[in-house]
Amino acid sequence: MIRRPLAALALAATVAGCAKAAADDGPRRWALASFTERDVAVQLAVERDSTGTAWLAGTFTPTRAGFHLYGKDLPPQGLRGIGRPTLLEVAGGESMRSSGPLLADRATSDLVVPELGLRFPVYPVGPVTLRRPVTFTRPGSVPAELSVTYMACTEGACLAPAIDHRVRVTIPAAATRPSASR
Repeated sequence: MIRRPLAALALAATVAGCAKAAADDGPRRWALASFTERDVAVQLAVERDSTGTAWLAGTFTPTRAGFHLYGKDLPPQGLRGIGRPTLLEVAGGESMRSSGPLLADRATSDLVVPELGLRFPVYPVGPVTLRRPVTFTRPGSVPAELSVTYMACTEGACLAPAIDHRVRVTIPAAATRPSASR
């Protein structure tokens, strides 16, 4: 009889250990910076997915109702100087490097301006999150400089763009390790 409670206790400890290991292998997120400029709230973070890949993430949210952002694939100077792409880039620092293309969590659609004969790729009204895979050249807490560009518009009006807005951040040591924990 004494052995059954010990066996049950050992089983419970094993299950708890497996649950903790599974939780440790899940996605993680470390907030880096947030600000609001040009009527767009920006949240920057480093994420690790369940495979251990590190991602630089930025969520861009227009603060005015009915505004959208331009797609990431719009040319840097817009079309005929109109519009600016939504971008998230590693701008400086030796410790973090971009390791792949910029991805968006929402698809664009074409905003057609017949008077100009132009089609602008735009995200739906509301927030969009961009992610870029990154690698770290060394473990530990490391500085980095990020650059964001964006422009919020409706079909009839645009706000002034933020172009190459630089943000200095410190990447937490836990985020630079693939097996990092929260």
